[in-house]
Amino acid sequence: MKQRLGKSYDESTFKWTAILKALADENRLRIIHELLRQESTVQDLSIILDSRIYNVSKHLKILEASGLVKKKKDGIHRIYKITESLISRLSNDNQTLDLGCCKFIFNGSKK
Repeated sequence: MKQRLGKSYDESTFKWTAILKALADENRLRIIHELLRQESTVQDLSIILDSRIYNVSKHLKILEASGLVKKKKDGIHRIYKITESLISRLSNDNQTLDLGCCKFIFNGSKK
């Protein structure tokens, strides 16, 4: 247990706080939505989301630090995908992410 501001918090509280902060950004939600469709590189996501590689990379680092995505090396590329812990919280059609405290519902259409 950690002490902070006179209250007691366990590690899972910090984990969920990081996850919710990571998902609080529309760009990161769009990245998650795309990664639900297929694994992708930063370059691919940059094209799909019409965003700079630098910005996509920055968002991916936050998602990775929160445990929502992971990367694997493929030559000079890094391929990003959803983690198993996140997959276990998805509906069968990969359109609803249930965190227990809240649900994120992705529609099937692209913006």
